[in-house]
Amino acid sequence: MILVLASIIAVFLAGSTCGIFAMLVIGIHAEERRVMRSRSHPSPTESSRAGAVSRRLLTTRSCDEAPTRVPAGR
Repeated sequence: MILVLASIIAVFLAGSTCGIFAMLVIGIHAEERRVMRSRSHPSPTESSRAGAVSRRLLTTRSCDEAPTRVPAGR
C-alpha cells in the first residue's frame, strides 16, 4: 500500500515538474517570436501571459536595478 502511494506521489510530482518546464519553454518561445516580430513590424505588440511569466522567472536583478527602499518613519 505504501509503495502504491509513493509511486502515485512520484508520478504527480514528475508530471507537475514537466508541466512547469513545458510552460516555461512555451513562454520563452512566445517571447522570442514576439521580439522577432516587433523588429520586422514596428507596431507594438503585447507579450503573452506565458511570456511574461517566463520573463519574470528568468530575470535576474543586480543591486543597481533593484527598487530603492523607503525607510520606515516613526
